[in-house]
Amino acid sequence: MERSTILLACFIIGVSHGYRHYQDDLPNGDAVPHPCKTNFLWRGVGHKNPQGGGDRNPFGLDFQQVKQWTKELCQKDSDGDGMTNGQELGDPDCVWHPGNFPSRIKNITHPGICDPWGSPQCTAKNDWVSCTAGEFICNATKEPDVKSFTLRYPPTRVPPTETNYYCMPFDVSDYIDMSKDYHMIATKPEINNSNVMHHIVLYGCSDDAPMSDHATPCYMSQKGCSEVLGLWTLGLDGTCEYKDAGYRIGRTGSKKMVMQFHWTNPELRSDYVDSSGLTLYYTPKLRKYDAGFLFTGQVYLEIPPGVKRSTFESTCTEECTNKLMTGNIYITSGLSHMHYLGFNEQVELFRNGQSMRKVIDDPTYSYDNPQLKVYSNPIEMRQGDSLKTTCVYRSVSKTRTTMYGEGSYDEMCYGLFSYFPKQNMSGSCTTWKNFDLCQFENEDHIINGCDIPMFENLTSPEMRAIVNEVMDSCNHYGSCRPECPAVLDRLNKHPCLQGELGELLLYGFAGGHDSEKIKFAHALRSCDKAEEPVYGYFPISAASAASSVVSGIVVAVITALGL
Repeated sequence: MERSTILLACFIIGVSHGYRHYQDDLPNGDAVPHPCKTNFLWRGVGHKNPQGGGDRNPFGLDFQQVKQWTKELCQKDSDGDGMTNGQELGDPDCVWHPGNFPSRIKNITHPGICDPWGSPQCTAKNDWVSCTAGEFICNATKEPDVKSFTLRYPPTRVPPTETNYYCMPFDVSDYIDMSKDYHMIATKPEINNSNVMHHIVLYGCSDDAPMSDHATPCYMSQKGCSEVLGLWTLGLDGTCEYKDAGYRIGRTGSKKMVMQFHWTNPELRSDYVDSSGLTLYYTPKLRKYDAGFLFTGQVYLEIPPGVKRSTFESTCTEECTNKLMTGNIYITSGLSHMHYLGFNEQVELFRNGQSMRKVIDDPTYSYDNPQLKVYSNPIEMRQGDSLKTTCVYRSVSKTRTTMYGEGSYDEMCYGLFSYFPKQNMSGSCTTWKNFDLCQFENEDHIINGCDIPMFENLTSPEMRAIVNEVMDSCNHYGSCRPECPAVLDRLNKHPCLQGELGELLLYGFAGGHDSEKIKFAHALRSCDKAEEPVYGYFPISAASAASSVVSGIVVAVITALGL
C-alpha cells in the first residue's frame, strides 16, 4: 500500500512537471492566452486543464503522435477553426525550430480551442472550456460575530496606457464603531472589470493621511499608508487568516485605509471603466495575536531574452533578521510573486547556516494561478535566521531584456508572507543585487560611512561642492571630456559612491524626476567604457516619486508591494 502511494505521488509529480518541458518544443509555447479569461495563460497547451496534466485537447492529441514541432503538425488545423496550428502559434510559414524566435510573438491564439471564441461555429466545440473563477471558502467568515463591509472605487475611467497604478483612501469610521478594536480576518475580491484588473493591495494608513472621494494616480505608493493589510492578485479567490491572528483595525489599529489598484490595459483602450473592490471580514472578538505582513526578494532583475532558465537569488540575512526582529515570529501563509516569465520559486529557511525547510516550494509557478500556501502549523522564524528567495524565469519567446518593474510585462521576485505576532518584526527583507535594503533601517541613516541624507540633499555644502566639481568637468551627455577622468577617479572613492550602495543611490538619482540629480548621475558615468545606456529605469519605482532616497527606498521596497 505504501509503495503504491509513493508511485502514485511520483506519477502525479511527473505529470504536473512534464508539460513545462513541451513548452520549449513549441513556438510561443509559454505565451498561449486563455480564450475567455483575460490576462490568463494556458500553460499546458496540449491539455484541457490550463495548468497541464489530464485529458488532452485536440491539439494535444495531434502533438502526442509526434511529440515535437514538425511541418506536418504546424500545417494541421487541430481545432478545426480554419487556422493552422502554425498560424495560431506565430509560425505561419512552419520554419520555427527550438532555440529560435518565432516570426510573431503577438496575437497568439490557442491551437486546440476553436476561434473566434463565442462564435456559433465554435460554441459546441469549446463546451469543455471553463471561464469561471474559483469560489472563496473561509469558514471563519460564517461565525456569528463576524461582519463585513465592502470598499469599492466609484466607476473610474481606466487610462489608455498599458500600466496604471491608482489609489483611493477610505475612512474606516464610515463602516465600524471606532471606539472598539477589531481583527480583520479575511478579504474577498469584488472584481468589476476583469479585462484590466491585475492586483489590489490594501494598506493601513496613519491617522493624518489625507482623504479623497475619488481614485488618483499613485505610482505604487501613497503617503502615510504603509501597513499592508490585504491583497488580491490574478487567480486568487480571497485570503483567510490563521485562526489565532488578524489584522488590527479600529480604535488602536488602522482607522484609515488606501486601496491600490494595478490596471493592465495592453490594448490601450479608452472605453474601460472599473469599480472593483474588496470585501473585508472582521470580528470584535479579538484573536490572540495581531497579524503582520512580510515580503522577501530581489528588486534588481535583468532577464535576458530567448533563455530557457534565468535564476536570481536574494537572501534576507542573519544581520537583517537581527535588526528587524525583536522576537520570534510564526509564518502562517506564503505566496510566490513573479509575473508572466516566472517559472519556479523557492524560499528556504536557514538557521545557523543549516537549511531548516522550504517555506515556499513552487516548482510549477504560474502567475495567473497562484498557489497560496497555508500552514496549519505555523513556521517558526527566529532572530538570526535567514530566508533565501530563488526565482527562475523562462524568456524563450521574449526578444528584449526584461527588467524589474511595476508593469505587468516587467518582472518581480517576491515571497509574500503573513505572520504573527506583528509586534516582533518591523519592515520587510529584500535586496538590490546583493545589497541588504534593511540597512536603510539604521537610525542615523549612515551606511558604510555614507551619510545618506547628506548625499541625497544636493543643497548641503558637501554635496553642492561635489556636484559643482562634477558638472564643471564632465558632460551629462555626449563624450567623455579630457579633464573628467581625474575628477571621477578621486570622487569615486567617496563612501556614498562605493560598490552596490553607490550603484543603488545613483540608480535612484537617474530614475527620479529631479533634473539636477539625473544630470549628476549621468555625468558620473560619462567616461564609462561600456557602451551600455547609463542607468535606465530605476527598479524601485516609488522612490522615483519620493522626495528622498531614504524615504523612497523605505516606502517602496519595505512597505509598498508593487505586485
